[in-house]
Amino acid sequence: MQCPDDKYFHSITKTCTDCTPGYYGPNCTIPCRYPGYGPGCQKECSCNMTVCSHVNGCSGYDLDGHESTTSNHDLPMIIGLSLGFGIVLMIVAFVVITVANRKFYTRHIRENAHYVGSVATEHNYTRNNLDRTPEPYTSYCSASEATESSIYMLASSCR
Repeated sequence: MQCPDDKYFHSITKTCTDCTPGYYGPNCTIPCRYPGYGPGCQKECSCNMTVCSHVNGCSGYDLDGHESTTSNHDLPMIIGLSLGFGIVLMIVAFVVITVANRKFYTRHIRENAHYVGSVATEHNYTRNNLDRTPEPYTSYCSASEATESSIYMLASSCR
């Protein structure tokens, strides 16, 4: 079957199909001429002729024709790796800070264990004594002894 220009006969579908990007002409056999490239040769290369591909244009090259160190295809990978590394770094920092705090507070509690123990003992002593009947008040001073001042009645000189 004969197809019109800028079409080729597709053997599987048995139809005339548009040319693949980078080709034109009868049966799509002619590659695009510089600076044209891509579908229908309608895009224009902005790099020099030696590196311009009739199919993909200047991809992978800068404007002077030098191979580019990063292409647009690598950008999502670079962003993903940077983001992943940042997240891992934050998790590691969180774990290190948590472990350091736990060690600090454990050491602090051990250093003050005598205080905590005495408070707990005092608390239990007070609690146990509340359950008992109160002991009668015993004065160790005779009623005839005077205090130093009426203002300090509670803190009398009697001991």
